[in-house]
Amino acid sequence: MRLEVGKISIRNVLFGEKTVIQDGTLLILKDELVSLILEDERIASAEVEIARPGENVRIIPVKDVIEPRVKAAGPGAVFPGTINRESTCGEGRTHVLDGVCVVTTGMIIGFQEGLIDMAGPGAKYSAFSQKLNVVLVCNPVEGLDKLEHERSIRMAGLKAADYLARAGKEVEPEEVAVYEMTQLSGSDPSGKLPRIAYVNLILAQGLLHDNYVYGLDAKRMFPTLINPNELLDGAVVSGNCVTACDKNTTYDQMNNAIVEELYRRNGRDLQFAGVIISPVSPVLETKERNSSYVVNLARLLGVDGLVVAEEGGGNPETDLMSICQKAEQAGIKTVLFLHENAGEDGIAEGITTTAPEADAVVTVGNTNEIVVLPPQDRVIGNIEAVEVLSGSGRGALKSDGSVAVPFAVIIDSVSNLGSTKMTVVDY
Repeated sequence: MRLEVGKISIRNVLFGEKTVIQDGTLLILKDELVSLILEDERIASAEVEIARPGENVRIIPVKDVIEPRVKAAGPGAVFPGTINRESTCGEGRTHVLDGVCVVTTGMIIGFQEGLIDMAGPGAKYSAFSQKLNVVLVCNPVEGLDKLEHERSIRMAGLKAADYLARAGKEVEPEEVAVYEMTQLSGSDPSGKLPRIAYVNLILAQGLLHDNYVYGLDAKRMFPTLINPNELLDGAVVSGNCVTACDKNTTYDQMNNAIVEELYRRNGRDLQFAGVIISPVSPVLETKERNSSYVVNLARLLGVDGLVVAEEGGGNPETDLMSICQKAEQAGIKTVLFLHENAGEDGIAEGITTTAPEADAVVTVGNTNEIVVLPPQDRVIGNIEAVEVLSGSGRGALKSDGSVAVPFAVIIDSVSNLGSTKMTVVDY
């Protein structure tokens, strides 16, 4: 499969008389976008706001972040099985509005949502602070249950991203990146480079801790081998409200840092053998079955090593360690990506379970460390939500509008996919 990703650099976003790209500026016909969102009868009200890097803006509570992408040529569609009925993706040419994100917010759905600060000390902890954010503020009709609320906001974000991206379908991109895996044997004719596969753990636990693969609820899946290009085209959509700092947003999946790095090194010092998606169930029996299935797939691929990254924390570490242990016992080396919950002072036990075979671990940060974020001039959403977000609590919101919160509250501050720069230092 060969995928060309054309990046259209967007330097500003403004409201205009039609949705179009002009000289690096994305103009948005606001009323048309709002009308599109309000086609969903589950949404009572919708507003669109713009937040730019460096502006004194706080977005809260953030549900998901999505990058606008559209299929410009070739088979399939971006976000297949969700807003698009196409059954395939990962081939042809996809155009990206580079620098733009759609951020969904509004009335809180579950306590595990988060915030993004566009300026001040909080801005350095989230990559989304450096993006031109088109923020959807969507509130549900009265009496809507939480599952339908989540579903309506998820679909609103995807529809908005698709709507914006279509403005770039016919625009010639400044840069085109090519991603290609022509065969499972990789790109090493000599056969001397180590074969490496990536295990992408995705939450599939119910209670708003879910992901969707080609529109299918991941709770209904076994571990599955996919082409990495499918991730880049929106095959995996986030539907989870796991703790904000370590959830993998839809944007993260489409710009998966581990996939990017493995592609960069493919044919140089490793062979990239593919991606195994494994759903993280809350049931121990299912965890054991899935970890065995992952290792069987890895053996079928003939890999020498696995890179395994968790999503969420706590019980997903059982999946992580079980895969590690079984893979190492089968002669397959593993590298693990995880975060820690080590207390405010960083000296508590950071993870819930370990395995002696886990001797190559990348830790992306301690979610419990407290940071004080000063007040912002403008809040998009609802600032009071900060006191019910996971890891936060009563008293987090100060009288001057500042908030004292753990990194857990900041979207993507400790990315398990390695897309941010946090880590843990052992003194």
